[in-house]
Amino acid sequence: MLQRPLRPVHAAVPAVVTAGLLTAVLAAGPASAVTPPTFQALATFPVAGEVAEIISATPDGRTVVYTDSALGQVGLVDLSRPTAPRQLGSIDVGGSPTSVTVLSNARYALVAVDTTTDLAQPSGHLAVIDLPRRAVVRTIDLGGQPDSIDVGPSGVFAAIAIENQRDEDLVVDDVEGGLPQLPAGFLSVVDLRGPVSAWTVDRVELTGLPGMVFPADPEPEFVDVDGRDIAAVTLQENNAIALVDLARKRVVHSFSAGTVTRTDADTVDDDVVAFDDTLVAPREPDAVQWTLRGELVTADEGDLFAEPAGGRGWTVFRQDGTVRWGSGASAEQALAAEGRYPDGRSDDKGAEFEGVEVSRMRGTDYAFIGSERGDAVLVYDIGRSATPRLLQVLPTGEAPEGLLAIESRELFVTSDEDDGTLSVFGLR
Repeated sequence: MLQRPLRPVHAAVPAVVTAGLLTAVLAAGPASAVTPPTFQALATFPVAGEVAEIISATPDGRTVVYTDSALGQVGLVDLSRPTAPRQLGSIDVGGSPTSVTVLSNARYALVAVDTTTDLAQPSGHLAVIDLPRRAVVRTIDLGGQPDSIDVGPSGVFAAIAIENQRDEDLVVDDVEGGLPQLPAGFLSVVDLRGPVSAWTVDRVELTGLPGMVFPADPEPEFVDVDGRDIAAVTLQENNAIALVDLARKRVVHSFSAGTVTRTDADTVDDDVVAFDDTLVAPREPDAVQWTLRGELVTADEGDLFAEPAGGRGWTVFRQDGTVRWGSGASAEQALAAEGRYPDGRSDDKGAEFEGVEVSRMRGTDYAFIGSERGDAVLVYDIGRSATPRLLQVLPTGEAPEGLLAIESRELFVTSDEDDGTLSVFGLR
């Protein structure tokens, strides 16, 4: 298991700490003001099996479903008592699960399953699990290697990113793991109307879109569906985002995620945290989420391009692809202020902001930004002003991979890949 030791904070960072403390004081207001709610740690639960990667939950928020790719299973956890989660068992899905979502009827969980044995011949299926019976009741061939899955509020369509991921050992144009590598990925669209036996699947091609770096090889990574059944799809290695109309089965817009140019990054692994280096790198977003305003929030992890790389933060995009706001150095500096910036990754992709969750609780629009290498989640208020406001840094288990807000119960849960835990927080 990889261990990610925390690095000392250099003397250059206290200005960030001071600014953070000042923000907290100003936010607190007069002594007579009501203390705003915060997310409090309720439990750290080691799941049965090997790992916990992506998570979903039943609509009542009392059962969490997580993927365990190492064992080819999805696991179930009883969250009726958030301070005392309880394992409910697991279900084999016939391959390596990459993502899961539970339908609003609470009966079915949809699991994207990778069955690839040769990257040149990718394969996978959708496993439909009857949750009350705890059994797979149908598998649907997807024609490729899946990654992320999502179902929008309408419940009509499931969108599945078929990545057909690259072989990172294959040399293309003198680049190890370079692109293009065929077959090309695409988006699968499953029509969920009618009984499970009647569900059908279509595909939307993503090749040749404006904004892509490698038009022949999209490499779709993550998908999120809004209330209009428009899927936002990150094409991570292409540093691009595509918007797909699921009802019409066509791409309606695509754009480059652009480049980060900064002089306040830490790009040197030297056991000293100092944000004074130059960084010019494509954002290469991993996760994406729609906001209630109809904007897009991305976690700019980085992937293919030469290191030091990665956007090292997160971005708010308008639907036309223009950047409304970018975190710049502030996200990594917030980690450093808490002693959670991983200096050993400075010459790679830094804190690797990988996951995003957006949710409204108690009238506040929250954005949760997960740092895979910082073992933490940054919590922001994104609804009260044009500029997101950092509220908290939540320590999690090792390498938070899945982020889940359970609005009905005012809970936030992470699935932590490296130590196989669920970290449970409550708004209190």
